[in-house]
Amino acid sequence: MIINLFDLEKEFPNKLPDAIEGYYSSGARDEVTLKRNRSIFDEYELLPKFLKDVSNINTKTKILNLEIDSPILLAPVAMQQMAHADGELGTAKAANKFNTIMTHSTIANFGIDDLSPVHDKLFFQLYFSKDRDFTKNILIKCKKKNYKAIVFTVDAPRLGTRERDERSSFKMPDNLKLGNFIGTKFENFNNIENLEGSSMSIHSDHLFDPTLTFEIIEWIKEVSELPVLVKGILRPDDAQNALNHGADGIIISNHGGRQLDTAVPTLKQIEPIRKQIGNEPLLIVDGGIRRGTDILKCIALGANAVQIGRPLLWGLNHSGQSGVELVLDIINKELIESMTLSGCRDIGEIDRDLVLINR
Repeated sequence: MIINLFDLEKEFPNKLPDAIEGYYSSGARDEVTLKRNRSIFDEYELLPKFLKDVSNINTKTKILNLEIDSPILLAPVAMQQMAHADGELGTAKAANKFNTIMTHSTIANFGIDDLSPVHDKLFFQLYFSKDRDFTKNILIKCKKKNYKAIVFTVDAPRLGTRERDERSSFKMPDNLKLGNFIGTKFENFNNIENLEGSSMSIHSDHLFDPTLTFEIIEWIKEVSELPVLVKGILRPDDAQNALNHGADGIIISNHGGRQLDTAVPTLKQIEPIRKQIGNEPLLIVDGGIRRGTDILKCIALGANAVQIGRPLLWGLNHSGQSGVELVLDIINKELIESMTLSGCRDIGEIDRDLVLINR
């Protein structure tokens, strides 16, 4: 019986080859940050309010003037067809059904042309390539295909080492393609003979540009003509710097614990970053979010919305598009329950005084 997201997580290793399950589930090095992203939620306690007439709960909100039914967004996750044939296409259809935002990964099996017809609230996650023309063409295409924002990932000047992937010599199955690379110099991304170690680590040396500085945000905005959210921020000063260079919002993220191990868990950084940037800028957070109470805590500390990543893979693997819908149904119902039991009738009533830090 599937009651919560952890039930789906328990099924996940049983349905996939070890190398693919390891790629999706692993973190960098000792996986300290991966574990802390989750465990830190237990250090934050809720202090509910009562007698508030919670007979009607409204979870609707706005992100970049897009009206959505819930502050639960779908994070960028690479190569989703490894989990199920529906892949990113199924995820986009589920996001459309639940009227929320999906962020489409650069390293996706389905491309921009595939997803744009099925959902009108798509963001595009950008890994900035050393090949400036490749990056420019993707940005122009996003605007043409009605994507709503660019999510510029800044925490990957190279990939952090995921030791499980190194041991398994992980590579994407040969029958799959990377939709955004078709027709480009990176189309044969996966064709490596005599692979030792993870193909992702090898290719990061060719795909990612380690020379970038904050000034590139302005170039991305100019080329794409779209809002730019900067993803991978953990420091208040970096958040402020990104906004000073034209960013339209910040996504607090440590890449699901997959980049710099022992990096700070994301929940811990919401309040200091909000304090630094003020009340107006858009602030989104991901990392370890599995329960409705997790979302309540994130918003109380200052986030406008959250993103979930691995749970959508668990849902996909369970039953394709309908599995992603199941994930969204479970987590949205938990959020409504958490708001009801905390005396919050809408997102705007989720205040800082709901949370105590138990340290």
